[in-house]
Amino acid sequence: MKFKLLLFILAQKLNAAAKKNTAYRKHLGIMQVSVLISTADGKIGRLFIFDKGTFSSVSGTNHQCDVALVWADAGTAFKIMTSKTGDADTFRAAAEGKVRVEGMVPYLQWFTDGVKLVMG
Repeated sequence: MKFKLLLFILAQKLNAAAKKNTAYRKHLGIMQVSVLISTADGKIGRLFIFDKGTFSSVSGTNHQCDVALVWADAGTAFKIMTSKTGDADTFRAAAEGKVRVEGMVPYLQWFTDGVKLVMG
């Protein structure tokens, strides 16, 4: 439940930033990318859609995407995504097989850079 709420809040923050944050709007530019963050069992997920400067989001896991960040379970996803050490914990989780990337890795990096821009 916490992971699902985290994804919802992230979507709300990105949506607000896409409308009000000049630096984030510039980051969005003309990109057309869809990013799915989900659990491996497919029970929890959210699709983040970026389309030439606009942002939208949809709950669920049965969506086409350019890149997916797939977590082994919701507990691990929540713990790592809310971690203060961020990237280091994510790399450790990947090495331990707790998260994997499916699709175009550069799009995930672009998404992550945008999240960092919004979250400060």
